[in-house]
Amino acid sequence: MPFSFQNINIGLTFPCVAAVVLCNILILLMIRAGVLDHPVERSSHTRPTPKGGGIGIVGAFVLCLIPALRAAHAPAQIIPPVAGLLGGMILLGAVSWLDDMRPFPARYKLAAQFVAAIAAAFGATYGTNTPAWELVPLILATVFITNALNFIDGINGLASGVMAIAAIFLASAGIMPVAFMLLTICLLSFLPYNFPKARIFMGDVGSQPIGLAIAWGGMTGFGTGGGILVIALLSGVLWDVTFTLLRRARAGDRLAQAHRGHLYQLAVRSGLPVPLVTFLYWGFALWGAVAFAIGQIITTVLMIALPQILWTGYVCTRAKARVQDRW
Repeated sequence: MPFSFQNINIGLTFPCVAAVVLCNILILLMIRAGVLDHPVERSSHTRPTPKGGGIGIVGAFVLCLIPALRAAHAPAQIIPPVAGLLGGMILLGAVSWLDDMRPFPARYKLAAQFVAAIAAAFGATYGTNTPAWELVPLILATVFITNALNFIDGINGLASGVMAIAAIFLASAGIMPVAFMLLTICLLSFLPYNFPKARIFMGDVGSQPIGLAIAWGGMTGFGTGGGILVIALLSGVLWDVTFTLLRRARAGDRLAQAHRGHLYQLAVRSGLPVPLVTFLYWGFALWGAVAFAIGQIITTVLMIALPQILWTGYVCTRAKARVQDRW
């Protein structure tokens, strides 16, 4: 599955222009609405900041995807996977925004994630005669990726930048290029509002539906290596979340409890500048694309594993020396 600029060109349609305009309008409206994310002990920010920027990203994507596909003369076979994705994204976006307004138990959010993942999986595999039991690992992986990108959305630009890089490389690989170029453009439209200084946060309403979309890309291109590509692109995020969950489980911490123990958070708490940490995670995503392009699975695994091992050792060493409170 080689990367190609031709696939990127295929994905660029006139509705992408409308998406930029719509995304900016919705983000500015959310800034004016003033629904604030107040800092608490586990937060990385220090002043109340508007949240809900993900409404601009997801809203523009959902509203412009069908026109973009029509403009690209997409075949009718694309309808089931797109319907599954849009249904899942709308569900996750609605539940996440309601939770932002009035938090409710995590089990309801998890249930919504599973329903969305099931919709995306059945849509992505429609017409392939895939047995239902074979979808179980895809659904579990989708829920994990959705949560991972939600967990990683804790400092300016990290999650949105990583997802934009993942989306453009999925498009370049020929995996639903119209959908993923549109998603890339929506994410890049949001990024200046969030990095290097945040005028607004993306929030769960953005990170969870977009995480679902990235995982959906892996499912739709699964037979041609799409799943491996997604893992490579998100290697920094997936390793950070996996390592943190294992470390907290070993320490006897409640895994569902909010915390500031992710590697990227420890790096910032130990004194590394936020932009530097964000750039490093963008670099991990770009390096994952390079590793995937090598085409040899063992080499790819080694290429994405080595930087994560070095990063983990470096951050933990700094944290032991410089972070005074428990982590």
